[in-house]
Amino acid sequence: MIVSRDWLAQHLHDSGVVLLFITYPPEDSSYAGAHIPGAQLLDYRDIQTERDGLYTELPAPDTLRNLFERFGVSDDSRVVLYGLPPQAARAYLTLEYLGHARTSILDGNLASWRADGRPVESEIPSARRGRLTPHPHPEIVVGADWITGRLGSRGLSLIDTRTDGEYLGTGGRHGIPSAGHIAGARQLQWEQLFSDPASGVFLPRDQLAALYAARVAPGDTVVTYCWVGQRASLTYFVARLLGYPARLYDGSYQDWSKRNLPVRSGSAP
Repeated sequence: MIVSRDWLAQHLHDSGVVLLFITYPPEDSSYAGAHIPGAQLLDYRDIQTERDGLYTELPAPDTLRNLFERFGVSDDSRVVLYGLPPQAARAYLTLEYLGHARTSILDGNLASWRADGRPVESEIPSARRGRLTPHPHPEIVVGADWITGRLGSRGLSLIDTRTDGEYLGTGGRHGIPSAGHIAGARQLQWEQLFSDPASGVFLPRDQLAALYAARVAPGDTVVTYCWVGQRASLTYFVARLLGYPARLYDGSYQDWSKRNLPVRSGSAP
């Protein structure tokens, strides 16, 4: 699920490797100046859609199949993703939802790659169209009804991937206030998963495991959420990496608050 920069350097020119840089304007302007050789630019907006007033929902499988085939993704491709970690993780979840099992996130970003003394290029690569067979896994995404039916029961551990203000109920997001968190949810901000968030390099596995062990009861299914499902894609990804049964509440707090469902303010889960 995570590949090292050494691994990518060794396999950069393999015909079966598809390297995608996931970003959102205006950050995409940096791609034209320098990117890892062979990397194609995937606009983050292409892997999200608005549905029922929610901003970051998964597009239809056929829409996603057509998108990834344009980048050369086939059933046997090894897809490697890099960029802002929550966006790369959202692309990972999208491919997992589509049923493509051979997907990885690069351990580190362009700055880490360059710090290693590795080459970059400005040439925009082209790709031969791939052939991808969707095998959708809608079960990895849950809704509010799924959660409310299990709140307070054993077997569910909620992880809130938002800032202190959002979790406590003292702040908000994009000018929209947050009243708190879903009862029982424990906070884990995505930056805590990295030795240095600016480098995109993950913590060692044992440290990641300790973060989750402090928040997840043994045997529980982990359900992550944030505001719209982007940041929570990263805590979902690491939960999967550690072997937890995991799901994403894609509507996240935006959906929960639209439904006027109860929340808890303060630091207690």
